[in-house]
Amino acid sequence: MGDDSTVLFVPSEGNPADEYFTGHDSESTRKMNQPLRIFYADGPGAPRTPPKLLLLAAGYPSDIPHEIFLGWTIEPHSWLQEPNFKGTTLVAGYALTKPINEGRVVALTMRLSAIGPFIEANPPDIALISGVPRGSGYAHGASVGSNDVLARHSRLVVIEVDNESPDLGGPLIEGNIIATISRPPAGLTKSVTARPPDDIDVLIGKRVVKLLPDEPTMQFGSGGFGDGIAASIQRPISIWSGLATESMAQLNARGLLTGPITAAYAWGADALLQLAQSKMLRLVSVTETHDLTILSSKPRFVSCNTALQVSLDGDVNVERIGGRIIAPLGGHADFCTGASRSVGGMSIIAVRSTTANGISNIVNRCEVVSTARSDIQFVVTEHGVADLRDINDAERSRRLINIAAPEHRAMLATQREITF
Repeated sequence: MGDDSTVLFVPSEGNPADEYFTGHDSESTRKMNQPLRIFYADGPGAPRTPPKLLLLAAGYPSDIPHEIFLGWTIEPHSWLQEPNFKGTTLVAGYALTKPINEGRVVALTMRLSAIGPFIEANPPDIALISGVPRGSGYAHGASVGSNDVLARHSRLVVIEVDNESPDLGGPLIEGNIIATISRPPAGLTKSVTARPPDDIDVLIGKRVVKLLPDEPTMQFGSGGFGDGIAASIQRPISIWSGLATESMAQLNARGLLTGPITAAYAWGADALLQLAQSKMLRLVSVTETHDLTILSSKPRFVSCNTALQVSLDGDVNVERIGGRIIAPLGGHADFCTGASRSVGGMSIIAVRSTTANGISNIVNRCEVVSTARSDIQFVVTEHGVADLRDINDAERSRRLINIAAPEHRAMLATQREITF
C-alpha cells in the first residue's frame, strides 16, 4: 500500500476549503496566489500521510498551492524522496538529511524551545497530527513535542489515527479537529535507528557517571552514549529529558528512578509501554521540558549530550560537517544552557576523540557553533575528562588537547600555539 491511506471522516456541515476561496476567515484570509501553510507533527510516530491526501481530507483540491513545514522526521516516507517534493523543516537531520542536502528541503536553525513560539507567530492553515484513540477523542502518542502547540494554533486540524501504537498517557489533542484519516503502514525503507553501544560508549558512559553529583536530575539521549550512561548508573536518579528511551525504562526495572521520567518524546517498544503502565512516564510539551527557566531552576540538573566537533575554545558543533547537514540543533543548546545555570548542575559533552575514519572530533575551530562554549562545562572522551569550569581560554585548550586522540595532539597544539 505504500503511503496510501483512507479518509475515515470529514464533517459534512460545510467545506472548510470554502473559507479559502471566499475569504470569510478573518484570521487567515488568503488570496488565490498565496499557498496554504501545512505543518506536520513530528517525532517518533509522526504522520505518514502524503500531502495530497491530507489536502483532500481537509476538504481542499489536492493540487491547491501549498507549502509544507516538517519537524523531527525519522521515517523516510516515499513522498519525501520524490524529486518534486519541496518543504521547510524546523528540525534537520534523520530522514530529512538527503532532501536537505539535495536542496529540496530548507532547514531552519532553531532550538526546540523556539518552535512553539514560531508556530504561534506563523499559525498554520492545516496541521496533521498523529493521535491514538482515547474515549471519544484522541491523545498524543509517543510524540508530544510542540505538537500540542501546533494543534491549538492551526486553523484546521486533521488527525492521523494510529490504532496500532499504545496510549502512553500523553495529553489529549485540543484544537479545531475537522477530519480524521487512517495511518498508512510503514514504508519498505528502514527508518533511522539509534546505534547500539560498544566498548568505547560504555567507557565514556562510566566516566560521565563518575562526575554526577548526589541526587541528580539527568538529561541524556538515545544511542550508544545514552545506553552506556544508563548501563553505568548504580544509584537513584531523576530523569527530565527531551526523549524517553528503553535504556531509561530499564533503570526503572532496576529500581533506580526516584520518580516518573518527564519527556517530550518516547522512542522504544515494550519497556516504554511497561513504564507508562506503571505511571512512571510523563509525556509533556516541549514548552515544559525545554523551558530554560524550568531547567535552570532544577538543582543538580545534569545534561549529557554529544557533538560532531568540539573546538579548543569549548564551542560545540552538532549540525554539519563539510557543509552537509548531519543532525539538528534540537534541544542541545536548551539543555546545555539550562544545566550550566543550574545550582550544582553540569553541562557535559560526551564524544569520541575521532570519527570512524580517524579524523579528530576535537578541532581548532568548529565548522558551525551550535552551542556556545559558555554553556559547556565538561567534555568527556575515551581518553579522559576535561573540566572547563573557572579557567581561561589557554587552559581550556590544554585540557581539551589532553583528551584528544594522541596522534592529533601535536597538530592541535601547533594550531593554537599551545605549549605544555
